[in-house]
Amino acid sequence: MIRSARRKTIALQVSNAQVIVRAPTFVKTTYVENLIQAKLQWLQQKVAEQKQKSRSNPHFTLQFVGEKLTNNPTVYLDGLPHSINIEFGRKHVLHNASRQSLTVVLTERYRQDDLNSAATLAQVKSQIDCWFKAHIENYIAQNLLIFSKQLALNPTAFKVRKYKARWGSCNNRGELSFNYLLKMLPSWVIDYVIIHELCHLKHMNHSTKFWQLVATHCPEYQLAKNWLSEHQPYLRW
Repeated sequence: MIRSARRKTIALQVSNAQVIVRAPTFVKTTYVENLIQAKLQWLQQKVAEQKQKSRSNPHFTLQFVGEKLTNNPTVYLDGLPHSINIEFGRKHVLHNASRQSLTVVLTERYRQDDLNSAATLAQVKSQIDCWFKAHIENYIAQNLLIFSKQLALNPTAFKVRKYKARWGSCNNRGELSFNYLLKMLPSWVIDYVIIHELCHLKHMNHSTKFWQLVATHCPEYQLAKNWLSEHQPYLRW
């Protein structure tokens, strides 16, 4: 459940086989529970459909296996699987959210090469890496400022790079680091990661007080943790 003082109505959403309730702060929990019961059959149907789609679709596999690009390569973006398309022209990356696709445009010099050649694979991966990094740097810069004011906690600096085993970190100098693969996550989960690291500026541990501070500014943090845990096998690049 995600509550907001600015929201005036209740919304039920099923995303990645999870039910998300967005509600105003003034709405009582019992009212929300009754609404869920009234919509239970529809919600269960949507959850079942999305779980079945996840099991049957080939996009829940690694995209780069050894030195080979799979026949139907995909990557997670904004919490959803996207197909990867290769085109040739002026070098850039194009994201089509409605079609859930990411098009990598390579320069003409790669047209004559095998799609699975080492040089082509390296270039495709490099362009996507740069695209990830640029978008997450921009997102973090904007939202870190917002959440820093909200928590009254200010980092001395932040940086974005790729990590193998963590989404973010905070050191004893007050510097925050973020994984540019955060672009794979839904924005509300990215926000949780930002708030999580900001809270470490006050509590350099995972104590009860730390989690209380996280919960104060990110009431849906447990949903975010669950999303990360459930999707971890697919969030690789």
